[in-house]
Amino acid sequence: MILRNHGLLTVGRSIGQAFNSIYRLERACQSQLMAMACNAELNMPPDAVIAKSNAQLTVMPTPDKQGKKRPHGALEWPALKRMLDRRDPSYKT
Repeated sequence: MILRNHGLLTVGRSIGQAFNSIYRLERACQSQLMAMACNAELNMPPDAVIAKSNAQLTVMPTPDKQGKKRPHGALEWPALKRMLDRRDPSYKT
């Protein structure tokens, strides 16, 4: 959710999913603002390219080649926690 003049809100089934959503939303907003600051016409990719890119990001291959959707943040959140553990494990206490 984008709150007018108040920032962004996201939810998720887990902290990892919520964090991943807010991180990606924030980055998307930053990218849009930087692109708009160029004061040039923006060229959007065709819908087919957007759909294919989305499918590649949301479906991970499985041994049966069917693929399944990976919950957003399932890989990112544990990696971020490991990084924080190395930098400063005192957050746990």
